Amino acid sequence: MKEYTRNLIRNIAIVGHGKSGKTSLTDTLIFNAGYAKRIGKVDEGTSLIDFEVEEVKRKMSISSTLASCEWQGYKLNFIDTPGYPDFIGEVKSVMQAADSALIVLCAPAGIEVETEKVWEYASAIKLPRAFFINKMDREHADFYAVVEQLKVKFGTGVVPIQIPIGSEEAFHGVVDLLSMNTRFVTSNNVPVEGEIPEFLQKEVEDARQQLIEVVAEFNNDLLDKYLEGKEISEEEVSIALAEGIQAAKIFPVLCGSSLKNIGSRKLLNSIINYMPEPMLKPVMGIIPDTGEIIERVATDEFSAIVFKTTADPFVGRLNYLKIISGVLKADMTLYNVDKEKSEKINAFFTMRGKQQEAMEIAHAGDIVVIAKMQYVATGDTLCSKENTILYEPIEFPKPMFTMGIQAKNKGDEDKISNALGRITDEDLTIKVFKDSETKQLLISGIGELHLEIILDKIKRKFGVEVLLKERKIPYRETITASEKVEGKHKKQSGGHGQYGHVWLQIEPLPAGSGFEFIETLFGGAIPKQYVPAVEKGVRETLEAGILAGYPMVDIKVNLCDGSYHNVDSSEIAFKMASALAIKKGAMLAKPILLEPIYNLTISIPEYYMGDIIGNLNASRGRILGMETITKGMGLVRAQAPLSELARYATDLRSISQGRGTFDMEFSHYEELPNKLAKDIIESKKNEKSDI
Repeated sequence: MKEYTRNLIRNIAIVGHGKSGKTSLTDTLIFNAGYAKRIGKVDEGTSLIDFEVEEVKRKMSISSTLASCEWQGYKLNFIDTPGYPDFIGEVKSVMQAADSALIVLCAPAGIEVETEKVWEYASAIKLPRAFFINKMDREHADFYAVVEQLKVKFGTGVVPIQIPIGSEEAFHGVVDLLSMNTRFVTSNNVPVEGEIPEFLQKEVEDARQQLIEVVAEFNNDLLDKYLEGKEISEEEVSIALAEGIQAAKIFPVLCGSSLKNIGSRKLLNSIINYMPEPMLKPVMGIIPDTGEIIERVATDEFSAIVFKTTADPFVGRLNYLKIISGVLKADMTLYNVDKEKSEKINAFFTMRGKQQEAMEIAHAGDIVVIAKMQYVATGDTLCSKENTILYEPIEFPKPMFTMGIQAKNKGDEDKISNALGRITDEDLTIKVFKDSETKQLLISGIGELHLEIILDKIKRKFGVEVLLKERKIPYRETITASEKVEGKHKKQSGGHGQYGHVWLQIEPLPAGSGFEFIETLFGGAIPKQYVPAVEKGVRETLEAGILAGYPMVDIKVNLCDGSYHNVDSSEIAFKMASALAIKKGAMLAKPILLEPIYNLTISIPEYYMGDIIGNLNASRGRILGMETITKGMGLVRAQAPLSELARYATDLRSISQGRGTFDMEFSHYEELPNKLAKDIIESKKNEKSDI
């Protein structure tokens, strides 16, 4: 690909709800730019964009895909993103790297859940955006109804810069409200430019007037001319429109049909004419050695941030970079500030789906891909070693759905470890960790589908089958009463025997206190050298539990008396004696099971508040408080047992139609209700009997 300076580059994130036609639109744009012989079809498995096996199988995007093309002397970096909520991490990372977002809507459906979510995130990072109402050829497609929805939901800055010619089956073209010309498809499916149909003249004039009013509202010079009744030229409107979009104050609406390839060329032209070029504002970072905050502009020395990584056993690692400043050339040595490592690059390229196109030089604002970098990961900053800067890492959503993971076949544990390491490099919304109490390997993701697809990837890419298991709950045991008990281990049948004898005073401690061991021996009842063995026997027995095999906590044990034999006593004998004593004493001291309780912070539209509270109450939850955070959005603070939260991410999504989010963190342990405790104890007994 030839050299493109910053002013000739556009980076556009294609975002929106699932099934709105984002991938089909991207395929259509690439076709119109001359990079495909025919338009790829998701349903037929021929999409240039959705090429992963899992995407073809499920007919949906599961990862972001870079698709670069050249149009009218510009380089356009389209990044198609998934619309399913389980892959929101891909969407957020891309939106942080892009310089504008094209929010795609399905004309019959209008605003949907992910439409709102991507708008909210774009607003949070002040990302310029435009709307594309797709599927205008579908039954029940209503352009004006969707535009009205957008205005009501997102404000008066929403304004059409095109209107459709016809609707549903009769949809066959669009009118450009700036150039005041049309592009439509004839009855023979031939695209042509033409005059505005007479029956649309009034509609077009009204829509153009509305566009001028909106643009003038955000531009003082135009507002003065408008109020004075002076003529405003197409060029003036275009310049003011581009400025309003760049400032994230005006949000243009376009329309078309990716299936019929209507509106695609107008969209390409609008992107180069109105969407902002990259790196118009300085980017803040810090000097690693001093922590001093500095800014980089496009003309400064080379620096970049890695916003995406893919891992494949055949292709290897691919790192996607957004160049913040300077120029990138082959054979440069890049310094990884996060890893404090330098690596020389041999080549870099752009991508169109899985197709690579070599590049010799790339300027600030461009997006490039580098293969086989050893130390680089998503979020890393790359620059020169002599002029270092560290950019804020990409923010990813926290994983909310956790399950156990294990190899289907014995002996594959090492393969799983390698595969999971590669997967977590690629997807930062996946976390893998081992529960220190249950010893279970756990994997966390955004949702059930997310984990299912990760398993499919592991099997395909790394040749190992893994299973998802329910998360084991790290219950604990404790006592609720005090007891003084004796433990004696005695084996004396001639020769060297075994003798250990202890009296232990056990008592409960306040919740969260852990374990405390003391000795109050007097008169040499037990020699001091045996006391550590007694403590060890107590600790090991408590760790193994006495009700259901869970660790016992919040217990104080006092070695208060005992006896010994000059010949037969030993450390092992006293360890055995203390184990006998603690088992007996704990059973007498009214033992109970404890369960982990988690704090929940749930963000939810207030409309669903009642359903959320009802669901929490049914899950043995406690409501700690409620508040309004923004108009229409509420916050619920609650506590619930971990055992009831295994599928809370799925439940919340179902109740809130995908609009709710939550965070959870461990709070404390408390007593498990008696009936549930009996069930768990019985289940543990059955497990032992089956062994």
